[in-house]
Amino acid sequence: MKKIAFVSITLLLCSVVYSQVNKNLPAASKTNAHLKVFNQAITSGDLNTSIIALNYYIADQGANSVYEDTLAMLYMQQGGYAQCYYWADKRLKAKPDDNGLMEMKGICLDKLQQPKEAIVIFEKLFAKTQNPFHAYKLMELQYGIKRLAECIGTANSAEKLQYKPEYVMSYNVGDQTGRTYLQAGVYNIHALALYDLDQKAAAKTYFAKAIALDSNFVLARQNLEAVLAAEKGPAKVNPNNPNVPGSPANKQN
Repeated sequence: MKKIAFVSITLLLCSVVYSQVNKNLPAASKTNAHLKVFNQAITSGDLNTSIIALNYYIADQGANSVYEDTLAMLYMQQGGYAQCYYWADKRLKAKPDDNGLMEMKGICLDKLQQPKEAIVIFEKLFAKTQNPFHAYKLMELQYGIKRLAECIGTANSAEKLQYKPEYVMSYNVGDQTGRTYLQAGVYNIHALALYDLDQKAAAKTYFAKAIALDSNFVLARQNLEAVLAAEKGPAKVNPNNPNVPGSPANKQN
């Protein structure tokens, strides 16, 4: 069985968070040496140096909410999930309702192999924002630890939301990467959860919905083909075609 290929939605969320850096950066001080280095480094794209400079500045000046938030974002961009978690969690004690900090904390928990804790964060986020990306991430986490009824409940809520053509996501099939509409991705996970609950007819319907939105959605197409092949029975599956899986392509045991 292939591993669930849902990594790219996390990368999209990270990029949304990081995009706030350029919008929210305060003007660098003309006199503080640490901020001068930070400004120079961030302008040139040197994230390692900008992180070091902010750490020195915060240690020297004490707590500064704007720069601490920025530091968390920079660690996220660099893949320093433990460090990002530290700063996001610290700032949430002062700003418990900040959606950006909550999102970073949830992503870090997922990356640090704490899906149950990440689910708690994204449940709160989705309830607040009704953001389709938050819904998808919540479904991904719920399906990943087989909380199937919850995943279907989130899917039902997500499918009532408004989707724009620019709401897209990436996915992996083996070594290949594809791109599809976010709503098609929601249908695909919904179908996987239904399949695992032995609701195969409903699962086929949702795989078909995903394909109807995007005929080039390889992952959903492979999943549907796998369900149809399984219905025919092992004896009828073409033994010369190793690419036809015996169950949905991204389903885990």
